[in-house]
Amino acid sequence: MERPWGSPDPATAQVRSAVRDCLAECAPGDLVLVACSGGSDSRALAHALAVEAPALAVRCGAVVVDHGLREGSGPEAERVAGVLTADGLDPVDVVAVIADDAPARSVDVEATCVG
Repeated sequence: MERPWGSPDPATAQVRSAVRDCLAECAPGDLVLVACSGGSDSRALAHALAVEAPALAVRCGAVVVDHGLREGSGPEAERVAGVLTADGLDPVDVVAVIADDAPARSVDVEATCVG
């Protein structure tokens, strides 16, 4: 499809395509949440969800994770929540987590739709 504003960057197009593939498993009205720390990777994922979900009538929201790893992370998390809300995600909640010195663990993550 030719768009008057051009095509998205190839990396953006790949993320949006992957999000569309995942959303295809959801039913209209399902709620999909994305975890967002505010970094560029999670913001890109959240934005792709906000762009792609409405076409499938899937609701999209976010949980902003405040890792508390640096001074001022609370207000930063609130700012990120505001940006996600402006992008159209709803609900958007900020969750503070306590970081410890434990080594990082490998975690298997599975996205699921909530009806």
